[in-house]
Amino acid sequence: MRCANMIQAIAWVTFLEGIRNKAVYGITLMAGLMMAFTVVLSGMIMRDVGKVASDFALSTATFAALLAVLFVGITILARDMERKTVYLALSRAVPRSRYLLGRFCGLSLLQAFIMLLLLAASLGTLLLVKKMYPNYFGTVSLGLVVLAHFFILVQMWLLTALGMLFSMFASSSFVTFMLTTLIWLIGSSTQEVKRLVESTDVSQVAPFTKLLVQLAYYIFPNLALFDFKAAAAHGLTVNSSTVAFALIYALGYTVAVLSLAIILFKRKELT
Repeated sequence: MRCANMIQAIAWVTFLEGIRNKAVYGITLMAGLMMAFTVVLSGMIMRDVGKVASDFALSTATFAALLAVLFVGITILARDMERKTVYLALSRAVPRSRYLLGRFCGLSLLQAFIMLLLLAASLGTLLLVKKMYPNYFGTVSLGLVVLAHFFILVQMWLLTALGMLFSMFASSSFVTFMLTTLIWLIGSSTQEVKRLVESTDVSQVAPFTKLLVQLAYYIFPNLALFDFKAAAAHGLTVNSSTVAFALIYALGYTVAVLSLAIILFKRKELT
């Protein structure tokens, strides 16, 4: 089997496996209910309705996508390790690198499918709110809402790669789950913490603390780069250079993490 065909086959199997997971249906239902609640919430706040609806819809999409990564994405490879089902693929002369890339591509496809559903729900919700309260909708940019959803997806691809890396040395899927969650929490806050520590208002911060924060900022993924919720809610202009840098950063970080995961997987003894 050729390299591309092998990766494609594994990716498709992974996608189908993810679609059959009951967690996907639960996450989708939860997201749908939260989107519906957005319409109700907007009726209670007759000021900046568009901003509130946009923030809530994008936060719902982020939360649902993160749950999909944690409960569907990272558990697939971890369970392969725990249940030894990885032997089935490797016994058919499938190189470990292609197996891992196939799994990643399949999970990426699954997350893209889920994100399309979330995007449709978000746009439908915002258009409904705009129709109901046209005088209070504000300057929400639907184009930036689409862009924000895309970068939520990019963020989840990066977290999936990190989850795969953790699966190479974690003792169980729970450990992988916790490590991935921890990285998301750190990556979402390092930029703000760095700004706070470097501000003149906190000049008395110990040098070691500043060094620790700077190291965390450069080592952990800066997930704040992918957050366009504020820009979408206020209809702000987003520079193409900002978008390009975020894409290059995500691509570089994801490729580096996947490469390290492949190296560890090749050296890992499956017992």
